[in-house]
Amino acid sequence: MFSYIARRLLLALVVVFGVLVVTFLLTRVVPSDPAARWVGPHATADQIAAARAELGLDKPLYVQFYRYLAGLVKGDWGISIRTHRPVLQDLGTYLPATLELILFGLFLAVVVGLPLGVLSAAHNNTPIDHLSRLVSIAGVALPTFWLGMILQLVFFKQLRWFPLSDRLDMMVELLSPVKKITGFYIFDSLITGNLPALKSALWHIFLPGLTIAAYPLGLAVRMTRATMLEVLSEDYIRTARAYGVPETNVHGVHALRNALGPVLTVLALTFAYSLVEAFLVESIFTWPGLGYYASNAIMTVDYPAIMGVTLLISLTYVFLNLLVDVSLAFLDPRIRLG
Repeated sequence: MFSYIARRLLLALVVVFGVLVVTFLLTRVVPSDPAARWVGPHATADQIAAARAELGLDKPLYVQFYRYLAGLVKGDWGISIRTHRPVLQDLGTYLPATLELILFGLFLAVVVGLPLGVLSAAHNNTPIDHLSRLVSIAGVALPTFWLGMILQLVFFKQLRWFPLSDRLDMMVELLSPVKKITGFYIFDSLITGNLPALKSALWHIFLPGLTIAAYPLGLAVRMTRATMLEVLSEDYIRTARAYGVPETNVHGVHALRNALGPVLTVLALTFAYSLVEAFLVESIFTWPGLGYYASNAIMTVDYPAIMGVTLLISLTYVFLNLLVDVSLAFLDPRIRLG
């Protein structure tokens, strides 16, 4: 097992290093002058030259890359050219909003997707089954940007049920501001008893959360249905039915318990995908999260910020894949020999 984990860790490091190399080269290829952006629009030539030396842009590319890697080892992810703050500090500021959005979306996917998948398997080839499969296909196939705008048109413009953007109403921010503990507005307002902020946070997160939830919800329904149908054909399920176990217990306890493994594995990997998908959702709903930070970094060619966001996403993907691989290797020793 130790040898298997060591191989996976080595492969993960190679993947992250490759991502860093590609991203570093791409940020340097884009025609721009980070030094000029660093000192401002009215800087003199001498000030720009001094900034270029301060940022290390006067060194060869391989020296710049070496210095960047050396900084990463020390926990230094660079200084943002746009905000003039450490990139790691910026990521800590914007990441909670994105994580809250993703976790809320995955919560909706699990709460709706698992029961719908169980119903679909329990009523195979019935109208309920056909409807659930339609929902799952739509969730996977619909483009995120299109779904987000349709939800805005229907629930904001036409029905006026939900707000269009931001995390809180302006009046709530003025009269009942959230005491930031974790950066998760729903959790922070809940534990501090700030009910106006809690209501506003839930109302604001619902539409972008539903947009994020569409893809994992579709996967949850399809995976739950497929694994449930496979489990329901097992001998112990037929034995339980023969002993008169109610169908609700057969489907909701015995079958679902054994079908959850593959579903949870897929949802865990979907978390990393949702992190990237959230960038587009945050742009549509003006959600002040990591996607907002990344889009501004791209527009201003803020290469330290771009590198930081890319590294964070890469580490998330690698960590979740490693976690799933190791978990499966513990459960099935044959995987360790592969």
